[in-house]
Amino acid sequence: MKLIKERLKSILLVALVISSLALTQINLFDGLIISEGMTEAVDVSSTKLSAYINPQSYFVSFGGLSYTRVYDFKMQDNIWGEIRPFILSCFLNYESVTEIEREAYVEAFSDRSLLVRMPLDLKISQYFSIFSDETLKQEIESIYPKEYLLREGNVRSLYVFDKVNNKYYLIKQKSALHDIASLIDIVKSEPWIDYRKINDRFSLESTVDATYNKLNYELIPYAYDGIVASIKYENEVSLDPVRFSEEISSISSAVFGNRMDFVKKLKDVNDSTILMYGYGEKSLTITHEGKIAYRKKFDQANSESVTFNDAFGLATGKLEQFGLMPEGIYLADYVFNDTTHTYMFYFNYKINSYAMAETYPKDHPIAVEVKENQVVSIDKNVKVFAGEIIPSAYKEIERLMTGEDCIAKNDIEISIYYLQDNNIPDKTMETIEYYYPIRSAISSIDLRYKVEGDTYMIPVWQIVISGRTYLFNAYNGALIQTYR
Repeated sequence: MKLIKERLKSILLVALVISSLALTQINLFDGLIISEGMTEAVDVSSTKLSAYINPQSYFVSFGGLSYTRVYDFKMQDNIWGEIRPFILSCFLNYESVTEIEREAYVEAFSDRSLLVRMPLDLKISQYFSIFSDETLKQEIESIYPKEYLLREGNVRSLYVFDKVNNKYYLIKQKSALHDIASLIDIVKSEPWIDYRKINDRFSLESTVDATYNKLNYELIPYAYDGIVASIKYENEVSLDPVRFSEEISSISSAVFGNRMDFVKKLKDVNDSTILMYGYGEKSLTITHEGKIAYRKKFDQANSESVTFNDAFGLATGKLEQFGLMPEGIYLADYVFNDTTHTYMFYFNYKINSYAMAETYPKDHPIAVEVKENQVVSIDKNVKVFAGEIIPSAYKEIERLMTGEDCIAKNDIEISIYYLQDNNIPDKTMETIEYYYPIRSAISSIDLRYKVEGDTYMIPVWQIVISGRTYLFNAYNGALIQTYR
C-alpha cells in the first residue's frame, strides 16, 4: 500500500510539473501554434539564387518597327531559360567586345529581335559569380548590363546596354550558336498581341533639335486600349486572433525554431503584435497594415566577412523559410555599406502580372539586411491576391489613361518639379516651352499596382523624369505622389 502511495505521489508530481510548463507556455504565447522545425533557427544559404535575379521587362520586336511587351509569367520564364545559358557562355567565351553607338543598338532592335531589361544594376562579375566560380577577363567583368538584346540571324552576337556608364556593346561569341527566331514566333502566334510602333514613342527628330532626341526609342509601353483591373488583396498574416496563430506559424518557426519557451507575446501602442525572444535577442513585429518585421542582435563572436554571392545566398535562404514566397519575386536593388560590412537586399514581386509600385526611394515590399555572415533584419509586406475588382469610382472608365495622358494632365506641376530638379530659373512658367525637354528626360515608364483602399489596389503609372519618380492613377491620370 505504501508503495502504491509513493507511486501516486510521483505521478502527481510529474503531472504538476508538466501542467506548470504547459500553463507557462500558454501565458507566454497565448496559444501560439508553432510548426515542426529545427530546435534552433539558423541561417541557411539558398541554392536557387538564379531564380531571384531575372529580367522584369521582356520586349519582342517583329521587325518593321513594331514590337510588343510580354507579361505572361510562363512565357517570360521560357524566354529567360532559353537565352540565359547563351548570355553566360558569352561572358566566359567571348571573342571580342566592341563599343557601339546607340543608333546601332536601336537599329538592331528594329529588326526581329528580343530585348530583356534587368531591374537593377549588377556587374557582370557579380551576376556570373552566382552560376560559376570561373574567372572572367577584366575587359568585361566591370560592365553593368541593364539590357540584353539578341537579334535574329546574329547567332553569335549579344548586344548589351550599360546604363551606369551609358555605353552600348556588341559581344561576339566564339563558338556557341543561338538563334531566337523560334522564341519570336511563339510570341507572335499568341491570339492577342498589343502591337506598338517604335517610331511612335517620342519621335521628335523632325520637330526639335537633336539635343532633345534622347529617348525616342526608349522601349516602353505608351498606350492601352483596355482596362487593367484593380485587385482585392489580403495581408500575409492577419492580426485577427482566430487566424493569427496559424498564419504566423511558418514565420515564427523560421525565426525561433522550436525553442519557444522564452518567447513573449506583446502588444505595441499602435496595436501591433510583437513576439520577442528572451531580452530582445530576436523579435517579430506584425502590423495591421500587413508589415512583418524581423530583428536579430548581431553576434560579434560569430562575425565573418562574406562576398556578394554569400550574402545574397543567406538573404534568399532566410526568405525561403520566412512564410509566403510570391511567385514573381525578384531582386530589385541592393546596397553595400563598406564601413559596416552590411548588405541590404531589396526584393519586389509581381501580383496579377504587374510589379508593386515604389512610394518612396528604396520602398520595396521586401528588404533583407545581412551584416557579415548574419541575417539581422527582414522587412516584409507581401499581399495575397484575392481576385479582380473595379471599384465603384472607376466603373464608368472604358480604358486606362496613357503615360502621356497623365503627363499632359499634370503639366503645370511636372513643369515646376522639372525646373526645380534641373535648377532652371523661370518666372514666366510657359509650360509649352518644356513639352519636349520633359518628354526627352523620361527614363522609364511602368504600369504597377499600388494599395489604395484597405482591401484593394489600383493600377498606377510609375514614371521617372529627370531622376524624379511620379505615381499617377492609371484610371483618371491624377498625380498621387512624387519623390526624388
